[in-house]
Amino acid sequence: MRPDQYLAHLQAVYAAFQLPFDPMPPAGEQELAALVAELGPLDPDLAALWRLTAGSSSDRTQPLFQRPGFVDALDLLTPAQATARAAGMEKRAQRMWDLAGPASQDPRLSGRWWQAGWQPFASFYGDIVLLVDQHPGPEGQRGQIIAYVHDPDQIQWIAPSFGAYLQAAADSIDSDREEFLNGPLDELE
Repeated sequence: MRPDQYLAHLQAVYAAFQLPFDPMPPAGEQELAALVAELGPLDPDLAALWRLTAGSSSDRTQPLFQRPGFVDALDLLTPAQATARAAGMEKRAQRMWDLAGPASQDPRLSGRWWQAGWQPFASFYGDIVLLVDQHPGPEGQRGQIIAYVHDPDQIQWIAPSFGAYLQAAADSIDSDREEFLNGPLDELE
C-alpha cells in the first residue's frame, strides 16, 4: 500500500465515525534533510508519507498506525520527534544490553537494542516505537519494519517493508475500527 492510499483509507475510517481527520501539514524538505543527516537515507515510502504529513494532529488524539494483531493506536512522529526518539534509543542501548542481553533471537533482526540507520516513525507513549530497519539480521531484509516494545523489553519483527506494513496496519484497523479510534471517540464524550 502506498502512503497516499493509506492516508485516504484512514480518512474513510475516521469519516465512518464522524471524526475529523486532520493530520499535520507536510514536512518540509529542510526537516527531512536534517533527519537524513542524523539517521542516514530515509526509506522512500516513509519519506513520501512525511511529504504528505509531518505527523499526527498536534491538538487532539489522532492515531495514524496500529501494530498488526494488537490494539495499540500509534502516532506518526514528526521528523524532529523521530530524531529525538533515535537519540534516546541510542543512549539507552548499552544499558539495555547490560540488563537484558540481545534484544531478540529472531534471525531477521540484528539482536541489537539500537542500530545506526534505524528510522523511528511511530510511537505509543514511547512504550512501543516502530522503526524502519536498514540493518537487518541475516534472514531479514533491508527496509523491514520492526518495533521496540517495553515490558517486557524486546525488539520484534513486524513486516517485510513499509508498504507491506501499511497494508497490514490498514487490515488490522479494519478488523476493529472502533477499538482503533477509542482515544478520539473518548474525547467526544
